[in-house]
Amino acid sequence: MGNEVDFLDLYRQLRVSPECDLQEFKQAYRRCVSTLHPDRRPAGYRGYTNSRAAQRLQQLNVQYEAAMTFQRLHGRLPGALPTPAATPQRVGPPPRPPSQKSSGTPRRPNVKWLIPIALVALGFLFWGASAVTPPSDGTNDSTTHDSEANLGDAPAAPVLTLGMSPENVRAIEGSPVEIRDDLWEYGPSWVRFDHDSVIDWYSSPLHSLKTAQTRPPAARN
Repeated sequence: MGNEVDFLDLYRQLRVSPECDLQEFKQAYRRCVSTLHPDRRPAGYRGYTNSRAAQRLQQLNVQYEAAMTFQRLHGRLPGALPTPAATPQRVGPPPRPPSQKSSGTPRRPNVKWLIPIALVALGFLFWGASAVTPPSDGTNDSTTHDSEANLGDAPAAPVLTLGMSPENVRAIEGSPVEIRDDLWEYGPSWVRFDHDSVIDWYSSPLHSLKTAQTRPPAARN
């Protein structure tokens, strides 16, 4: 069933990540149904036409049922990383108690082999004390400072930020795969505009945007 269903298209439609939890996935599905169902679509909705919305709703239901079947069989959503199984710890047999002799003279430990080791350790100590550290002429320090200065002067690569224009987004991310009204889609990732300004985005691990954050802070709140 997983080979016949485009789960990436499902995640794009729901605007969630394959790594999201099951509750978030179900809530996103209910929100999407409310925008496609003819009796639940909000007034002034500028998305699909009625016929297109009905077709998309039918496809969405098929994809959702396939994802839920996959989740029941494997314990995770399609595309999510499997949870590593806990490695069982092997318990060895308890240590054997030392044998006790009731009679006999206790044996003295053999310390002859410790003498060469002690001599070698003393030799290393004397050699370390007599070693002279060469004076520093400041060359390494100046080279380090020059390298740090060059790194500080290098311009940072442009990243996606709130308020960017479509031209700036196109220069950073390139042309989108699909444009739907105010939504630019880059595979499973997307960027949303309002009056030609970026107001939200989602960076999927399957196709990351040029940003260090999956969602902007304003959208998380």
